[in-house]
Amino acid sequence: MAEIVNAAAELSADKQTVTVTPEGGLTDNSVYEVMISGVKSADGTKTLSPFVAKIMTPLSPMYCTVDSVRALVDSFGIPEQNLRLYIRDASKYADYILSSSGTVSASEKKKRQFAMEQFVRTKVMLDSMQHSCMDRASMGAGSTYKLDAVEITDSMNSTVYKSMMNALNLDLQKWQDAIRGYFNEGRAKPKATRVGIKASENNDVTHTTVDKILDDFSRTPPDWSE
Repeated sequence: MAEIVNAAAELSADKQTVTVTPEGGLTDNSVYEVMISGVKSADGTKTLSPFVAKIMTPLSPMYCTVDSVRALVDSFGIPEQNLRLYIRDASKYADYILSSSGTVSASEKKKRQFAMEQFVRTKVMLDSMQHSCMDRASMGAGSTYKLDAVEITDSMNSTVYKSMMNALNLDLQKWQDAIRGYFNEGRAKPKATRVGIKASENNDVTHTTVDKILDDFSRTPPDWSE
C-alpha cells in the first residue's frame, strides 16, 4: 500500500546533487518514489520537467544468494529481481517455521542456519519449476519450448518433470524438519506389541491381540485424554 513519507531534501554546494533522506531512515522491502519539480536552468529562464526516480531498498531476509540458486534455475530464464523475491518469500517462510517450533536460543538458531539456507534454495527451485510449468501450460500441452540452446517438444504429463517436483517436495520436507530441530533423529515407526496376561491356572501366558480386544464388546472403553 502506497503512503507518503516525510523526507528532508538538501542541495549540494555545487547545486549538482540533491540528497533526499526519509524520516526514520530507509525500510527494507520497500520502493521509494522521489519526484523533484520546479528545477530551473542555470540562467533561470527555463523550468525543467519534473524528475521522478524509483528506488528499491534491499529485500530481507535473504538466507541464500541469487548466485547460489542461479545455477539451479538459470535454464528457466527467470529475471533476477523475481529470483530475489522468491528468495525473500522463502526466507520469511523459513523464519515462520523456526518461530512456530517453540523458543529457540540464539546458539541453537545459529546451528540451524544451514538447514534454513538449504530450505530456501530448495523452495526457490521448486517455485521456479512451478512457474515454468504454468508458463508451459499456457502454451498448451505438447508445445515446443526452448531450454537453453535445446529446443524440444514436451508433454505436460511428463513423468520426468513430475518426478523432479516430487523429489524436491520430499527434500523440502526434510529441510523443514531440520529447521524444527529433529533432522538427525528422524521419525520412528510405531511397533505393534502383544500384551501377555499370566493365567491363574498355570504358568502359561494368554496373549491378547488387537482382534480380540475389538471383538470384545463387553469391555469398558478407556477414558482418553486430550
